Amino acid sequence: MFIWDFAADLILGQIMGWIYGQIVGFLGEFFSMMGNMGAELFEMSWVQAIVLFFSYLAWSLFVTGLVVAAFEFAIEVNKCQALKI
Repeated sequence: MFIWDFAADLILGQIMGWIYGQIVGFLGEFFSMMGNMGAELFEMSWVQAIVLFFSYLAWSLFVTGLVVAAFEFAIEVNKCQALKI
């Protein structure tokens, strides 16, 4: 059975090496294409407009949260002063 183990190891090793090479080649090509696409994507005017919209939306939500927090704090301070705590 030693011959069969040697032959099977040699053949399966070559098959696994080929499969590994194909997978690594595909992933390398895929990620290089994705890297190039990502760089070009943010140069488009409509993508810049969407990013700007969500940036403004985020800042407006932040400011709204600060205003609500300030009012909540003022209400709590008023309650504490009314109860003399």
